[in-house]
Amino acid sequence: MDFTNKPMMFIVILICMVAICPSSFSLSADVCNRHAFLSRSAAAAALCAGVLVQTPVIPAHAEVSPPRVTAVATLDISILRGPTKPLRIELFGDAAPESVRFFSDLASGSLKAECPFDDMNCQENQNINVSYKGSQLWRLVPNKRIDFGRVDSMFANRIPPTFPVVQVGDLKPSARGAVSIKRGGGAFEFTITPVYNQALEKEDLVVVGRVAEEDMTFLDAISSIPSRKDIISVGSVPPLGSNFARACDFTAPDSTCAQFKPLKKVVVKEVSIKTVPELTVAPEEVSITTGQKVTVAPEEV
Repeated sequence: MDFTNKPMMFIVILICMVAICPSSFSLSADVCNRHAFLSRSAAAAALCAGVLVQTPVIPAHAEVSPPRVTAVATLDISILRGPTKPLRIELFGDAAPESVRFFSDLASGSLKAECPFDDMNCQENQNINVSYKGSQLWRLVPNKRIDFGRVDSMFANRIPPTFPVVQVGDLKPSARGAVSIKRGGGAFEFTITPVYNQALEKEDLVVVGRVAEEDMTFLDAISSIPSRKDIISVGSVPPLGSNFARACDFTAPDSTCAQFKPLKKVVVKEVSIKTVPELTVAPEEVSITTGQKVTVAPEEV
């Protein structure tokens, strides 16, 4: 029950009062005597309590139980050429299989992406698969979003593949720690949500995973890096997949050049991905020697 809904609260209270003393709402209110009041109170209390707690209040940004983690991608990140530190991303392969496969291929350096037919420089290296290794954090909107995945310049002109999207559940890119990519591909970049940000639900994103709980402190440290924000306003931030400029002429910057660029260079030095084995439910079997039930250790499948 939504306790902020005052008309609904009034109706519930009215029902409870009638249950305790129905004749109190008739012309002869004295008919509801002490005995009737006491005899009905216990039943009415149980009735009202059940109604009131039937539906708990859930905030719009409340966390929901995440799906099963099928793999973990580890991004070894360096800030200002300092020592690397891991940022682990737990992937939900069952919830968004095609999207997670796309992200996993980039993490493992196995994504094939074509070059434009007339780009001879790009075609010279077309046999090299696209990877997040060497990619950068390229946009950081304070308390809004952290955009990684600006791939190495040798992949700059590759055409990101697209694919049909199958999504199970209702994972929101607005949740703190959520990792999202553009729905259906078409962009190498991905977004991490540093704090709850409902505005991301309006963008065409698919959640592929979340930052591991033990690395949230590192995510907060990355989020605190200052960024350029003198070019455009927050409301003008283009979505993933836009035609972003890779170099800037600061004498005449365009609207997609260096906007919210972090003032400290953040580079993904290495990337690895590890599959999480699925565990079967531990069955109970009867011991031949004792006749008692024993739990068999779950097997990896």
